[in-house]
Amino acid sequence: MGQAIRGLVLCVVLGVSTSACAPKEKQHDAFLQVDAPFQDFVSNFEQASSEEGQALVINDLVVAFGTTPNLNETGVCEYAENETPRITINQRIWNTLNDYDKQEVMFHELGHCVLKRLHQNGEMMAYNGTVRVAASIMYPYSISGTIYHEKNVHYHEELFDAPKK
Repeated sequence: MGQAIRGLVLCVVLGVSTSACAPKEKQHDAFLQVDAPFQDFVSNFEQASSEEGQALVINDLVVAFGTTPNLNETGVCEYAENETPRITINQRIWNTLNDYDKQEVMFHELGHCVLKRLHQNGEMMAYNGTVRVAASIMYPYSISGTIYHEKNVHYHEELFDAPKK
């Protein structure tokens, strides 16, 4: 029995020393670079989060024009553990959008990159039950800027109150 106790003590000591010596995952340094055309939209997102009781401060994000994987994609969020999230916006499409369309795109992509939200496929009835519209700003397809503007209270509540899925 004495050998069993010594073996247990040895395992515990080795286990502790092994875990104490194991390399720790390096955390990356926060980095913020939001190009000028997107700064107001990021500020609006922080303001909307505050109004919904979440008061986010974005300090680790890159937003810039660039090439999206699909030429018909307005924007894309890319993130990985221990890396600064990046939103890439297709300038050709962006330049054709009105301000409501632009805010919808930015809030959608910030939903991915900041809130880690996934796409939501649900729809709801609007306009006195005559039209089906996206129930979430995280809908996988663009929401018309007009609909987004008219339903932004709903979309902001859903965006900031919904659990991550």
